[in-house]
Amino acid sequence: MSIQERTIDKKTVYRGLRWAVIISLLISALLIIFTIDEDTLTRVFKNIDGKYVLVVVGLILLHFLFAGQRIRVMVSVIDTKLKLIDCIIIFVSGAFVSNVTPFASGGGPFQVYFLHKKGVNVGKASTVIVTNFLFRLFYFGILTPIFLIFFRKYINSGIIPPYLFYIAFVMGILFSAGIMLFTLIPKIGDRFTDYILHFKQIQHFIKNNYKAKKLLVRSRRELKDFRRSLKVLKKNKKGLIWGGFYTILFWSSLFMIMPVLLMAFGAEPHFLQAYIMQTIFYLILPYMPTPGASGIAEIGFASLFVAFIPQDIVGLVMFSWRLFTFYLLLVIGGIFALREISKKRSNNE
Repeated sequence: MSIQERTIDKKTVYRGLRWAVIISLLISALLIIFTIDEDTLTRVFKNIDGKYVLVVVGLILLHFLFAGQRIRVMVSVIDTKLKLIDCIIIFVSGAFVSNVTPFASGGGPFQVYFLHKKGVNVGKASTVIVTNFLFRLFYFGILTPIFLIFFRKYINSGIIPPYLFYIAFVMGILFSAGIMLFTLIPKIGDRFTDYILHFKQIQHFIKNNYKAKKLLVRSRRELKDFRRSLKVLKKNKKGLIWGGFYTILFWSSLFMIMPVLLMAFGAEPHFLQAYIMQTIFYLILPYMPTPGASGIAEIGFASLFVAFIPQDIVGLVMFSWRLFTFYLLLVIGGIFALREISKKRSNNE
């Protein structure tokens, strides 16, 4: 069984793509209809400032550049050097698969597959992708408490009941902390695995199922490779510093899109508040069950950011934001990811 066969299913991707687009467009249309009138629509399109749209395009390109450079730096630390364009393709392809699979579960494995195709060992490729994910957890795990303690006045739950907002916020922190513990402290993960394998039903299933036994052996081998690569990373402080640096640029370029869009629509950008609220929003977003968090992202955006976005344009701003941060990735990433899926299908035939 190839890595691609283990990490991606063609039917799942196409089904997820279909539902992600349908749900997202439907919710977006409803929000626009309920939050805007004809006079506002005419005024917005008449006065929209095109130069800010170009700035948004530039931010998206920088976002892709920083994402590719981060992968390139981490790969060079533990394995070999890759071209920057290849690393950007790996990012956008993985982002596409993330956006069409529940809980964004397919993106990481697909990026591992692409890295393996470029000659990177599976365990080392997994280390690169998991390390980048850990950078994300640390970034949000450090910033959100700081914002909560020192910038509390900029945090507003919008029309979401405060208790629901803070429950989701705390759950996001707990999930992130749990993942970091399992990844960074091997003993916790080992004990949890041993506990699961202690059940007789699990033992019986593995003993009598060749595929499950083979998967368990392969997983443990790749886990050893991952931990070995993680030790290499820990010794290379310079590589980790650069990885952290590109993580900051990666998220900051993304978080600047919303306030620049507000400027394009002639509204106050609220740069600091937009940045702070998006750290909380993106802390929670990956744990949403729908493909690409479709529907939930749109409703959450309109409900949360109405705290500082004028109500009559919140639907338009939300759709513009999803256009650049979601639909654009579906198009660009889909070109490369679906081409790879088609190659696999042709080879199988």
